[in-house]
Amino acid sequence: MNKIDVARAAQIQINTYSKVEEGKSVRAVTYGKIEPVIGWAQGSCLDVLDGAEPTVVEPGLAGAAVSPVRPGDLADDVAAAVQEAAISVSDSLTSAEIRELKRRVVEELVKRGRLTGND
Repeated sequence: MNKIDVARAAQIQINTYSKVEEGKSVRAVTYGKIEPVIGWAQGSCLDVLDGAEPTVVEPGLAGAAVSPVRPGDLADDVAAAVQEAAISVSDSLTSAEIRELKRRVVEELVKRGRLTGND
């Protein structure tokens, strides 16, 4: 869709939509009008302004939304899961041993191709 189509569908002025594209401040209600038109979940415009990726609403999935994994998220999630598991099953591991375990698990997943160096 071009600017005019989005502005019309969102029922806002083209000047207002241009401000949004330029990253200029507009009222929150304006973002709320634009997001469904471009297929983004509520709050995605503000996420983009904060440097994040938008959450895309998947058509045909009853309003389901897909939030992209940002670089670092997956490796951090794996490391946190390993840490929680290590703490829950052992009273004798030191914090240094847990950190090393986390590092090795992430390293192994990268080696196996399950994570990239950017994850």
